[in-house]
Amino acid sequence: MEDHEEAMREADEKAMPTRRAVLQAAMGTAAVATLLSSLYVGAGLIPRVTKTPENEPPQEGDILVYATGAKMNQPILTSDLAEGGPFQLAFPMDPKTRVIRNKEPKNTLLVLKQPPSSYDAKVAAHVAQGVVCYSAICTHLGCTVSLWDAAQKLMRCPCHGALYDPRQDRVVSGPAPQALAQLPIRLEGDQIVVAGAFLGPVGAQV
Repeated sequence: MEDHEEAMREADEKAMPTRRAVLQAAMGTAAVATLLSSLYVGAGLIPRVTKTPENEPPQEGDILVYATGAKMNQPILTSDLAEGGPFQLAFPMDPKTRVIRNKEPKNTLLVLKQPPSSYDAKVAAHVAQGVVCYSAICTHLGCTVSLWDAAQKLMRCPCHGALYDPRQDRVVSGPAPQALAQLPIRLEGDQIVVAGAFLGPVGAQV
């Protein structure tokens, strides 16, 4: 009898590691399942961005219109721009539907005119008769570059003071890690028209 009980005890002891492993595996599986479930639920709570004409990026052929001021939503004419600055904030507009793509902050643009000979070769390749266009979204933290330094003829971000040179593909000073993305343009009469996609990443790059 004692021999039988001893044999049963030894069998239980041998089985314990296996039972422990099975229990740990089950607990691990449950934890993974819980995590996946929470991620699935969380994903369902994130609002989906629906693509509409208003939030599409600038399209080739779009016309630049004023983003602010008394002429808001009207086309910006080259004759409106004083050579040497300041810049104007703009949005792209589909010329056929008249839909303005102003529902996406990254579509905010700045457009200005400088002497054609003042641009470096890289920028000049996408300038139209001295008119240049850039993303207005600072590459530091995504603020809108909205200030003009008239003395230096530079574009300034109001949040942390990043300075951009519109004539060169560079940051003059401040925390911005890279220059604003240039948007190729062409002229159709006196109107400024998008001629291609942004030449670099738009928005915060940190």
